[in-house]
Amino acid sequence: MGDALTVLAAGAKRRHGFSVRRRRWLVVLVALAAACGDDSAAVDAATPDDAVDSGGTPDLALTIEPDLVCPGPGCETGDTETLRVGAAAVDITPAFGPETEVLQEDPGGDGLWDRGVDTYNDANGNGVFDGLWIAGFAVGRPASGVSDPQWARAIVIENGDTRIGFVSLDLVGLFYDDVRRIRQRLADMDLDYLGVMTTHSHQSRDTLGQWGPVLGDTGIADAYMEQVSAGAEAAVEQAVAALEPANIDYASTRLRDQPGGVRRYISDSRDPQVIDDEIRLLRFVQAGGEQTIATLVNFGAHPEYAGSRNTLLSSDLAHGLREAIENGTTGPSGELEGVGGIAVFINGAVGSQIGPNDLDAPVRFNGEAFEGRTLELAHGVGAQLGAFSLQALRSATREQSAHLSLRVAVLEVAAENTFFHIAFESGVFPTRQPLNPDERYTRFNPPRIETEVAVIDVGRARLLLVPGELDPALFVGGYDGAFAPMDRPVVDESAAVPPDLSRAPGGPYLRERAALRADGEAEYVFLFGLANDELGYFIPSFDFVLSPSFPYLVEADGDHYEETVSLGPEIWPRLDATLQALFDHE
Repeated sequence: MGDALTVLAAGAKRRHGFSVRRRRWLVVLVALAAACGDDSAAVDAATPDDAVDSGGTPDLALTIEPDLVCPGPGCETGDTETLRVGAAAVDITPAFGPETEVLQEDPGGDGLWDRGVDTYNDANGNGVFDGLWIAGFAVGRPASGVSDPQWARAIVIENGDTRIGFVSLDLVGLFYDDVRRIRQRLADMDLDYLGVMTTHSHQSRDTLGQWGPVLGDTGIADAYMEQVSAGAEAAVEQAVAALEPANIDYASTRLRDQPGGVRRYISDSRDPQVIDDEIRLLRFVQAGGEQTIATLVNFGAHPEYAGSRNTLLSSDLAHGLREAIENGTTGPSGELEGVGGIAVFINGAVGSQIGPNDLDAPVRFNGEAFEGRTLELAHGVGAQLGAFSLQALRSATREQSAHLSLRVAVLEVAAENTFFHIAFESGVFPTRQPLNPDERYTRFNPPRIETEVAVIDVGRARLLLVPGELDPALFVGGYDGAFAPMDRPVVDESAAVPPDLSRAPGGPYLRERAALRADGEAEYVFLFGLANDELGYFIPSFDFVLSPSFPYLVEADGDHYEETVSLGPEIWPRLDATLQALFDHE
C-alpha cells in the first residue's frame, strides 16, 4: 500500500475558468499574442469535421494503457468484509488582520483596484498594493475581509490493503504540479491514491495566477500556496488517523423534483440547455450505528452566487450546503435535522457556465425573494441544496461494506489556446511548468503539459475524476431535451448562431458508458470536476467554434465564451478516449 501514490506524486519534475465575458485587458492580450509570435491568429479555426466527440466509444481507447491499476501489480489487495473510513477538516482561510492591505478609497465603487485612482493602506511601506487577490471574474479584486471559512476537507476510505483518499479544497482551482507536490508531502501515509479536488469558489484567493492586481501580474502568494498544501496534508493525515469501521449509504435526488424546478437553483448560460441536476451522495456511518463519519456531496454548479462585487473571502455555495448537512436547516416542509460528521462538497459538470447567471427568481422556502447576487444568495441556495440532500439521505440504500478499485492514467496534452502561451511565457502561472519550457510557443508548437484522469469504484458507485470543467452534455447527452429545464427549449433558434443539433453526437454518453462494469451496472455515477488539475472548459466538438480573426482571444459569433478558456478542440476527445480505456481495463 502507498507505492503507487509515490509514483504518481513524482511524475515529471518540471517547472483559467474565467467568468468575465468581456476582459478589459483584451487589447493588451492581442498585442502580447502578436509579440509572442503565435501565428494561429490568421487561421480560421472552426470546428474540425472529424473531431471525436463523446457519443460512442473512441477508437483511440484501444491504444491506451492505465498507469495505475488497483488491485493490480504494485497495488495488491484482498477485500475484507470491513470498510474503514476517516474524515477531517482543516481551515485554510487566508490570514486576514489589521496589517492586511485593503482598498481605502474606491471612487468607482466596483471593489476593483484602479491604480492612480483608488488608494490603499501600504502596511509594509513598499509602495506596492500587496492585497489578497480574489480569484474569479475580473483581475484586481482585493479582499476586504472574511465572510466564512475556506477548508481542506478530506475523506479516506480503506478496504483490505486498498486505501484511497480524497481532499476537497475551497479554491478556484489547482494545477497538476501543485497536486503532485501535495501527494509528495503525503508519501508516508500508505495511500494507494489521493484525489485532490477544488470547489471552484470564485470568492477565494487566487491559486492559479491570472487574477492578480493588473494584467501580467500573478495573483499567487507563495505563503498561501504553502498554507494550502499544509492544510491538505494535515486534513488527509487526520483522516487516516481517524479510520474506523464504517457502513455506507447511497442516495441521490434531482432538482427537477424540487419546489420551483431546476432554474430556481441553477442555470445553463449556453445552449444547448443541458443541466446535470442530480445531487449524488455517499454517507459513511460508524459500523452498526448511525453516527456520521462523513457525507460526500457531488453536484455541479459554479460557486459564484455571491457575485463579482463581493470582496469578502468565502466558500460561496459550498458553505451553506455543508452547514445544512452537518447541522440541519429549514426545508420546504419544515425543519430538517443535520446528520453531523464532516460534509465534503465535490463539484461536478460545471461547463457552459452552469451556475447562477440565469436563475429564475430564486426565493427562500418561505417565499421571500433573494435580493441579487450576494453572499446571502450563495449561502441560502447552498442551504436549500443541503435540505434536498438531507431529504434524500432519509431514503438512502445502506451497505455494510464496499469493494474498492481504481484505475488512473497520466497523459500529455497540448495547450493550443494562445492565452495559455502568454500566461506560461509571462509567469502568470508560476506554479505550473510545461514539459517544453524553453521553446517558442506557436500554433504548431504549443506548450505541452501532463494531466490525469481516474476511475474509482466504491461499492455501488463509480467516480470519474476529470481535470477541468465538463459541459454537462458531454456527461449525460441531453440533446433530446431530457436534461433541459422545463421552461426552456434545448436551443433558442432566435439566438445568434445557435448550435446545430443535427451535428450533435448520439449515445451512449459518458455516464452511460461509465455505468457498464464487469460485475454489473454501477447504480450511481459521480462526476468529480476540477479533479487534480484545472484545464478550463471541455466543450462538445460539434459546437467548438473559434474566432477566425483572433482565435481564443476573442469570442466567435454566437455564444462561445467557453472556447476562450479551453485548451483547444482536441483536449476532450483525448480525455474521453482515456476514460474509455480505463472503463475497458477491468
